[in-house]
Amino acid sequence: MTDDALDNIDNINTSEAFDAEGARQALDVLHDLRRRRKRHRLGDIEWFDAAYRVYLVALFGGGTVLWISSSITDTTVSNSAVADVARNGPALIGMITALAFLAAVRSGAQGGPLALEAADVAYVMLSPVDRTRALLRPVVQRVRSSAYLAATFGAIVGQLAGRRLPGTPVAWAASGAVFGITTAMLWAGTALVAHAIRLPLWIATTIGLTVVAWQGAALAWHIPGPTNTAGSLAMWGWRQNLVDLSAFAVAAIVLMAGVTLLQLTSLDALARRSSLVAQLRFAVTMQDLRTVILLRRQLNQEQTRGNPWVPVPRWITPPIPRRGIASVARFPATRLVRMTAFAAMAGVFQAMVMRGTSPALIGTALMLFLLGLEAMEPLSQEVDQPDRTDSLPIERGELLVRHLIAPAVALIPFAAVTAAAAVAVLGTRAIVPAAILALPTVVAGAAGGVVSIVRDAPDPTRNTQQAFIPPEMAGMASAFRVGLPILVSALAASTILFVRHAETLHTSAIGGAIRGAIGAALLAALITVWVRRRDRWKRTFRKFMSDGQSYKQRSTA
Repeated sequence: MTDDALDNIDNINTSEAFDAEGARQALDVLHDLRRRRKRHRLGDIEWFDAAYRVYLVALFGGGTVLWISSSITDTTVSNSAVADVARNGPALIGMITALAFLAAVRSGAQGGPLALEAADVAYVMLSPVDRTRALLRPVVQRVRSSAYLAATFGAIVGQLAGRRLPGTPVAWAASGAVFGITTAMLWAGTALVAHAIRLPLWIATTIGLTVVAWQGAALAWHIPGPTNTAGSLAMWGWRQNLVDLSAFAVAAIVLMAGVTLLQLTSLDALARRSSLVAQLRFAVTMQDLRTVILLRRQLNQEQTRGNPWVPVPRWITPPIPRRGIASVARFPATRLVRMTAFAAMAGVFQAMVMRGTSPALIGTALMLFLLGLEAMEPLSQEVDQPDRTDSLPIERGELLVRHLIAPAVALIPFAAVTAAAAVAVLGTRAIVPAAILALPTVVAGAAGGVVSIVRDAPDPTRNTQQAFIPPEMAGMASAFRVGLPILVSALAASTILFVRHAETLHTSAIGGAIRGAIGAALLAALITVWVRRRDRWKRTFRKFMSDGQSYKQRSTA
């Protein structure tokens, strides 16, 4: 903030009889402050670099979507499958909106969804400016960004669905975008209302879980669900029911209610979130995924349990696995629920792949990757303290491998959840293949999280000399850094194709599941060897490069 702008705020009449003219002056000063801040912020941005980043995102992102869309060779679903989609589709898609409602009501109870800059909290919120008018722009920005992301995702998924279901891809993309906007509006409005009324967290969690359970019952027993109309709105690319517009109307009403209650926004919550969000944005800029996860947990006020769920067995004497089990046993309930949801969604996506929707492999890969990040907490804690790791009388690779034991064991119940979700969608014929394939696939898919965590660890073999590389190579290296862990999870998820191929050829699905399980186990073993040998291989490679450079210098001297 500039000194002139602060002086203008101080000169405004702050008496209780704050008239309309004073309110107008206060808003003019606020708008001037935000314009100045925007000019200063944009002044530090090289427009050529910004345009180049937009070009890369549009090229690779749009190209990837088009490539995936054109590579789909799945045939149109049968009439029986179409009837099944018509019967279960609204409830299944509505589950996404129900989960968004759960996340929103918990976010509002924890101080969300707004995250202002520290200057806004310290000066604007304490100035004689109507709080509703002051917060209106941040709310619009929050709703606009979430609606844009949700609409983009909905349009991509919709046009993929339109290639196998009745209707055109364009109509499905439009209906998917409308569904995304509706869900985003409901999320933002619910969070604002929950924040304004100071809803206790336990009540918010109870309400959210009740809605999710009700929607789950609607999916299982074909009863009316609270978010069925929102799910049906996503299917307007196929058929239109005017009653589905009520979902959009309800979302808009909830959002307007949240805006009208902005005057009740908690300054303490805004102050706490402003510092955390500033750190979160910096971590995202630096692609520090571990810091992003920790800051997100702080935003959600998620803390490990003081007492473990179960005591660590006395017969486990090795210190590293024992410490890992103690860490897993203190996972908070919210994290366990989140991991269960990831595992269940992975099973649903795998069932969709079995039914012929190949792009669902991407959803499985993302769910297994996130599950791995959550489960590998003992490994992450070791990586967070590199000084202690280097001081121990054991090779770093061997130490990190030992930290994989407890998370791998902890993934067993979540593998059972994945198998149960797949069986619930496919029927009893999938029991044996799911039982064979679930655990190897989940463990191998979680290996993507292992790759991400280990790659973010400080590298004691790295040369401290700074290397300068062209922007094109830096962009490719950054994309490879982000994409490699997800690729590992995608390879694990693709083992389901062995089972689908076996059923296509009318051979034993159990044999396909066994082959897929062997492939997933080999992938997990390969990642384990990489973690153990990574430092040795890097030292050998760098020594080879150093010797080559020395030889070249001697030969040219």
